[in-house]
Amino acid sequence: MEHQIPRLVVWPWRSLFWRIFLWFWLTMLAMLITLFISFAATVDPSDFVSERRELFRELEVVSIKIEELTQCLVHVKNLRFPGNSYFLFDLKGDLLGNSIISKELLEAYQKTVSALAPTIVFKQGLLVVGPHRVMLNDQLYSLYITKEIPRLIHWRVQQILAKQWHLIIIALGVSFLLCIILARYFVGPIRQLQSASRKLAKGDLTTRVNRKVAQRKDELGELGQDFDAMAEQLEFLLNSKERLLRDVSHELRSPLTRLHLSLALARGKATDAHVEHDRIECELERLDQLIGQIIRFSRIQHGVLEQSLEKIDLQELVVGLVNDGDFEAQACQKSVILIRSSEIKIWAVRDFISSAIENIIRNAIRFTPKESNVEVSLEEVAQQAVIRVRDYGPGVPEETLKSLFEPFFRVDETRGKENNGMGLGMAIAYSAISFHKGSITVNNVAPGLQVEIRMNLL
Repeated sequence: MEHQIPRLVVWPWRSLFWRIFLWFWLTMLAMLITLFISFAATVDPSDFVSERRELFRELEVVSIKIEELTQCLVHVKNLRFPGNSYFLFDLKGDLLGNSIISKELLEAYQKTVSALAPTIVFKQGLLVVGPHRVMLNDQLYSLYITKEIPRLIHWRVQQILAKQWHLIIIALGVSFLLCIILARYFVGPIRQLQSASRKLAKGDLTTRVNRKVAQRKDELGELGQDFDAMAEQLEFLLNSKERLLRDVSHELRSPLTRLHLSLALARGKATDAHVEHDRIECELERLDQLIGQIIRFSRIQHGVLEQSLEKIDLQELVVGLVNDGDFEAQACQKSVILIRSSEIKIWAVRDFISSAIENIIRNAIRFTPKESNVEVSLEEVAQQAVIRVRDYGPGVPEETLKSLFEPFFRVDETRGKENNGMGLGMAIAYSAISFHKGSITVNNVAPGLQVEIRMNLL
């Protein structure tokens, strides 16, 4: 199991940016559509008749033709222009000819009969233009043109789209741009906070949010300031802890040296306390190792380099560590074998990489059963150097895998009496590999535990 912060995958359409953008843009579109429909439903239809002049001109032409006809009363009903119909009313309001008058036309006539100039009236899908005064045989008549058009709202919408389509496109474009800017204004600081929190989670305690975010005079600015305060406090606390460990370790070195000296003097004076002296010496060695590991762990955590990066023959390094591990394992009736090896070179700090691999191999030796092997392999996979170390021990519970890289963590109840380590080996290995931008994972296998290290090639 890889020891890293899990990252939640968010689909683009579920992100906060697109939610804010779509919410505001759809709201603006709904408002525009509402205003559009309201405008179309209340405005005078005559303002949207594209052929208004043509209809008035047609009205004059028809009136002239009617006056020229000698039998106008017979032929009025035969006068037709494409899509239009014509009607003559006398002064009494009677319709001349054989045409049947509709309710809509009658209402339009009653509304406009006293008009001094032709007007346009819309009545339930019927467009009525008139009246135009016509003199026939010394009698005055009123001429009307009717034209069927679609329903009012649909017709007006079509008229608006036909004339104002460029303005509609401009409105949509401007609203789109404004919503993009608004969404970025809100989501931008959140993304910067997200990036800063991920860096902090990876161990970069110097991470702070962008100054522009912290200087905002709103809740996001306050959140950025709180994040900076939290990061500063974490950095202070962790640095204090590391400094305490380092200082205590260094301070213990002096009395430890004096204890070794006192033990040597006691051995020279006493002749019957060899068992006790051996026990004291064993514990002093363990204490010395613990202090050394704490100092090494602290040095790796802070990137304190005794030597700079260098080109390392990883195959040569691994072979040497396997031979050293096998020599130690022979005393416990165990062995360390290299089952696969490739010639690989990397840029690294030799001391750090050597310490990481050595700690993993020693950890595997401690837990693999007697008469069994610790298997080590080195190969190149997808432009990466991959090192695997497997033991045949009892493994660990799945829920504790992610904790194996924590300092001083031990799984006593599952790893048995062999678990007499100090709990720093895996933590040192993880810190050393992370320092080189690599990854280290742990997985249970049947039987045993396998540790995998991945590092980029040259």
